[in-house]
Formats: sequence, structure tokens, C-alpha cells
Amino acid sequence: MRILAAPDKFKQCCTAQEAARAIASGARAAAPGAQVVELPLADGGEGTLDVLSRAFPHRIKARVQDPLGREVEAEYALDEERKAALIESSQACGLWRLEEFERNPLHTSTFGVGQLIAHALSQNVKRIVIGLGGSATSDGGAGMAQALGVKFTNAKGVLPALNGEGLIKIGGIDLSGLDARLRGVEIRALCDVTTGLIGPQGATRKYVIQKGGTTQSVDKLEMGLAMLAEFARQVNPKADPMDEGSGAAGGLGFGISVFLGGKLEQGSRAVLELLNFQKLLEGTSLVFTGEGSYDEQTPDGKLVCEVARFCGRSRVPCVVLAGSVVPEVEIAGVTAAFEISRFGARKQDALNSGTLNLQRFAKHVTRLFAGAKA
Repeated sequence: MRILAAPDKFKQCCTAQEAARAIASGARAAAPGAQVVELPLADGGEGTLDVLSRAFPHRIKARVQDPLGREVEAEYALDEERKAALIESSQACGLWRLEEFERNPLHTSTFGVGQLIAHALSQNVKRIVIGLGGSATSDGGAGMAQALGVKFTNAKGVLPALNGEGLIKIGGIDLSGLDARLRGVEIRALCDVTTGLIGPQGATRKYVIQKGGTTQSVDKLEMGLAMLAEFARQVNPKADPMDEGSGAAGGLGFGISVFLGGKLEQGSRAVLELLNFQKLLEGTSLVFTGEGSYDEQTPDGKLVCEVARFCGRSRVPCVVLAGSVVPEVEIAGVTAAFEISRFGARKQDALNSGTLNLQRFAKHVTRLFAGAKA
């Protein structure tokens, strides 16, 4: 048997590398003679730099602003030829940068992402790949744009640094100061979700609560993003807040597309293609994948869904291991989905035992598949 352990991270529990290691350990215990390959994955959010380290081996450090404007040290990566840069936006504006009590998308900004892009431009790269996901923000990429020279104005003049709350003050946009080094640079944005910027399934209404927002803040953030989109059309007639991926990272996808001319791509699919996942499936008997939750959001461009699509196309069994599973969710290519948390366990207990449970379930499932093949 050849088995791929190809999970995403399990938020608050373990990294993708730790999850892959636990799954592989369980699989090897059940089938000692099997070839088990650890392949940690990401969808453009946290962990993307590590997952794509072979394609982008050179790490660069930069001092940038975190979501609340504090200076932090972040990293991005360059490819072997130092002609392309990989930026993980969560390095600057990630939710992981904030304590629980600090999380409020009304007050956070993507300014630091713009600083990372500017730093990459100083390396004279010709291509920039930006992973979107895991953000603490809902500013439509306005903060990022400001860091790169875009001016947002109103009747009183140029607006200071914007956050989610400040979007409702916008009265105009001036692109004349946009960093000239962006000309001729190809920009790709790897979106972790396919949602649009606004609307019932947009950046705010679908994701703001998990970023620390409240039901009271939703309407203000939605109004701000709608105003941003309206004024963006005046400087870029092609600006469409309903484009797939424009709602990624609190609308950072929209900002990259509209202000930088970046191409929005499904992050999980792009990562799998960069890793040549289709080739890795050749001769594979079983694929394990997984993430924290297998639920209604999983079909919306999440990594598990894309792994299943590749497996279905290659007719390779795909088993999902997740902290929680909504039984009603059906995704083409998924052979079976298992909830690894013990029934009735407290959340913290489930998180603490996550890697052990991954190992246990991988062992049982592998034993079942090995027996069937025998």
C-alpha cells in the first residue's frame, strides 16, 4: 500500500506538519509494510510558507505592522532564482497575532501586508504570490493599499490609516501614488474561500464572528465594504465585489484585485498544483486529509474539498479526519468522514488529544483498508 497523509492544520490544536506526522504514525502502525508519505498542506492561510518551502526556499524577515498597528517581525520567501516571492498574509494580519480580547475587525488593518509586498518589491522580484487566509481583518484590503501609496480621501482631505470601522469615511480614492515598482510585476492571490466581498455569503456576514466581531458590528462593516466597492468602481470600472475570492481574508482579495491588478485563484487548488499533487496520487492506495471542522464551509473552496476533487478524479479513496463533522455535508470524492473527538468531550480536552485521536483513527481506517485489499 502507498498512503498519503495530506491534512491541513487543525486550528488551536496542531500544525499541518504535526497532523500529517500523527496520521502517518497511525497508518504505519496498522500497515508496517506500507509506504506512507507525509504531505502537510495549506490553502493560502497559516502554514503556506512551510508547505511550499521547497518551491520557495529562501526566507526573508521584515518589520511590519500587525493587525493593530504594532511593529512585529514577519517572514516571506523567495524562490530558488529569487525572481518570485511568496507572502503569507497572516504573517502580518493573521488572527493568531492577537489575544482573544484584542480581536475586533472594526479595529484591525491589512497595512502590514502592504509593507510585506513593498519589502518583496525591494528584492526586484517579477512575480508575487500572496496567500490569503486566517486574517483578523475586514478592511477590504484598504490598509494594504495605503501602505503601497493609495490615498483614500473625503471632504477633509486624505484619510489616515484605515481599519474596518474607517471604511465608512471614504469619499474618494486616488491611485496616483501607487508604488511604481508594481508595474510589470505579476501578482497572484491564493484565496482560501470563494466568497464575494459583500452580501449574505460575503466577507462580513459569513466570517466576521469568528474574527471576534459581534452581531452589532456586522452592519457597519458591511456598509463600509459596500462603500469601498462603490468608490473602487470609479477608479477601476472592472471592480466587482461579487467576484469569487474577493471576500477572502476580510476582503483582502478584493483589494489585491482592484488596486494591484492581481489575479484571484482558489488557494487550495493552486497549492496542490504547485506541489504536483496529481503526480503524487499515482500508485496511491489511500489518502488521508482533514482539518478542524468538516462542515457547511468545507465545500466553499476549503482544502479538504479540493483534495477530494483530485482523489475522485484519480479514483483514489479519500478519508477525512476532522475534529467535528456535520453528517449532512456531502462532498464528491470523499469516501468517508470521521469525527475524531470523543463524544461529549470538552473543547479543550478534544484539542489536547487531537494528535492522539488522529493517530488512533488513521490506524483503524488503515487496518480496514489493508484488510479489504488483502
